Amino acid sequence: MTTDTHTAMQRFVEFINTGDASIGRQVISPDAEFLTPFSPEPFRGLEGYLQILAIMRSAFSDVQWRIERLVVEGDAVAARFELRGTHDGDFLGTAPTGLPVAVHASNFYRFADGLIVDEVGQPDLMGLLGQVGALPHALV
Repeated sequence: MTTDTHTAMQRFVEFINTGDASIGRQVISPDAEFLTPFSPEPFRGLEGYLQILAIMRSAFSDVQWRIERLVVEGDAVAARFELRGTHDGDFLGTAPTGLPVAVHASNFYRFADGLIVDEVGQPDLMGLLGQVGALPHALV
């Protein structure tokens, strides 16, 4: 299971970096729930994750994720990602700056039958907002 989960997570990263729905169908359960700081309600299924990607790509069109650390225990996965991109679109009310960003996220997943059934995403929003100049310098 551990090897299969590692492989599924690598495919998931390929999916989020390309937005290729055919890859997404290979790793995301149709009933999956995704919790993000962008919405009080979870996003659901592949279509929900494509919405998350659209939010990120509308603000950082060249965004790419890389797994830095992966811990697998049974059906649970903890992943530390590095996210890099260029702030070239509106992000949470902050106009594009053209600045490069590099932040981390700690995400937690649960798998069933080899597919992601839920994710709790915890990106470093303070770091991201600080890098695009959306926070007072005293907070950065």
